[in-house]
Amino acid sequence: MKKFVHILFIISAFCLMYSCGGDDDAPIPVAEVDEENPTAPANLTATLSDETSIDLAWDAATDNEGVTSYTVFQDGVMAQENITGTSTTVANLTAETSYNFYVVAFDAAGNQSDPSTSIDASTALTFKTLLSEMGVFTAINDNITPASGVQLYEINSTLFTDYAKKQRLIRLPEGTTMTSNGTDLLPDFPDNTLIAKTFYYNIDDRTPSLGKQVIETRIFLKIAGQWQVGDYIWNEAQNEATYTTNGSQKPISYIDENGDTQAVDYIIPSQQDCFTCHNNNGTTLPIGLKLRSLNFVPSYANQNQLDFFISQGILENVSSESVSVLPDWTNDTDFTLDERARAYIDVNCAHCHQPGGSIESFGLDFRYETPFEDTGIYANRGEIQFRFDSTLPTYRMPQLGRTIIHEEALEMLVEYIDAL
Repeated sequence: MKKFVHILFIISAFCLMYSCGGDDDAPIPVAEVDEENPTAPANLTATLSDETSIDLAWDAATDNEGVTSYTVFQDGVMAQENITGTSTTVANLTAETSYNFYVVAFDAAGNQSDPSTSIDASTALTFKTLLSEMGVFTAINDNITPASGVQLYEINSTLFTDYAKKQRLIRLPEGTTMTSNGTDLLPDFPDNTLIAKTFYYNIDDRTPSLGKQVIETRIFLKIAGQWQVGDYIWNEAQNEATYTTNGSQKPISYIDENGDTQAVDYIIPSQQDCFTCHNNNGTTLPIGLKLRSLNFVPSYANQNQLDFFISQGILENVSSESVSVLPDWTNDTDFTLDERARAYIDVNCAHCHQPGGSIESFGLDFRYETPFEDTGIYANRGEIQFRFDSTLPTYRMPQLGRTIIHEEALEMLVEYIDAL
């Protein structure tokens, strides 16, 4: 009996080795090995999250067995791994620094995709202590020559600031543009846009080549979708300007075009003063760069300014023909008295007197596009005239940025009000 059992054991072992009792040609099942790589992640984008963080997002990669994770590379070095979603925030970066990013996908077998298209992204601009560090001018002197990549612009109807002259500049990040959002008003600006407005008086308006008295350079920075405001006050030597949030007054003396000496106690606004005017529904915004205010031929170019911006690659999704024009209030040849007066009131008053503005409690809406019967101009015509004719700090209009009467504008406004 024992011998019989032993023989059966040998036969069983032999059958296991040589597949006894089955199809002699049947293959032994072998697990398939996944060797297919995922597709590369597509449409990688970068958005500024805050001063030192960048949000990355991309389209999901595809794979026969499914993608399990992503790895982000920063400047060619792995920065984050095992990301299960299609977005992430890269933090603890250095301000005002450009970085290169790309993303790679992985599947469960460890197969790696090709890299996504790489993109460059910069962290936020910051307000430096000195204007010379901001890259606005080639040098800090009364020539106020824009630095490379900084574009001059003009607007066709300007805010009055005690007869101060103004130079307006804008700088966009390389490779970006302003984009029309379908309105005649402010376009959309990319993050890290810089807008600068410098206030000065000629020593003698009859001979501008004698030099300037530069007072301040106000700067807007768009950081992570929000505008921030800073002001730089120029020193007496006219070779540097220093950042401040405080307001002050500066006595100015200059010779006007008639040869008369004029004295002005120029008001330098505080940061809060800037927010008062550049505010709508609690959001800080530029005022002057509306498309309709740019739609004319400026002094520095021989073509329409919007068309010039388009040709320079700094404005898109618009044409000058599709945008209305805010009238130049000084031009009584091409525009009616009504158009000129409404344009002046828009530029000097509407930033506060409109829905969402800092002073909407009076029910006034001085925007140029508002139908006249909804503006409140007629009901308040006497008040408007008296306030423009006043220099009392608590009564004059506008209260900020003005200490003297704008005589030429007042004459035009009185004519307009008398004609209502």
